[in-house]
This record gives sequence, C-alpha cells and structure tokens, in this order.
Amino acid sequence: MKILSKLFRNKEKEKIIEQLHFARNVAKRLDEHREIVESIRDHTDLFKTHEWHIWQMATQDDYLMRLFYICYGFYPKVGLDPRNGQSVRKRPEILGECGLPEFKNKAL
Repeated sequence: MKILSKLFRNKEKEKIIEQLHFARNVAKRLDEHREIVESIRDHTDLFKTHEWHIWQMATQDDYLMRLFYICYGFYPKVGLDPRNGQSVRKRPEILGECGLPEFKNKAL
C-alpha cells in the first residue's frame, strides 16, 4: 500500500496527507464514523428496516481505514495509539470484519 510513495515525492505526499486531514484528521473521522454507527444502532431501527445500510457503513469504515493507513503508515489500534497520539474506538461488531484485502493479510 505504498502507492503514494511510488507516485509522489515526499513533499507532494505530505501535501496530499495534509489535505486528507481537513476538518481535524483521518483518525478523528474514523472514530466519529464509528460513533455514528453505534448511535444509529442503539437509538434507531434503521439497520433493522434498511439492512443494506449496514453494508454501506461497513464499506465507509473500510475506506476510512485505508485513508488512515495512507496517512499514518499503519492501521489503527483500539484506544489511544502511542504511534500517532490518536484515539480510535473499536469497529462496531454490526459492521463485521474489515473487508480490505491488505488488512486481512496483516497479523495485527
């Protein structure tokens, strides 16, 4: 997943990562996405009446996981991660396991 390194020089890569961190950072976006999934699950019937939204939210979570990896060079740990000082909550069980092929092949 070192595609940015191959495509861009370090300065260009840093600029892209800086732009991805718009309105806080990618770690915060992933954490808030998971918080929203938990709120929808706990306070509405949306996932029961419109089950396809679970798949859509799982895909969004996977997408944010990939952006996280692009920005930080590693996948998030649950809770405060000393590698980047960011905190990301656990992926809600309703979403299932991360579907990224590169994540599934990693021993975390």
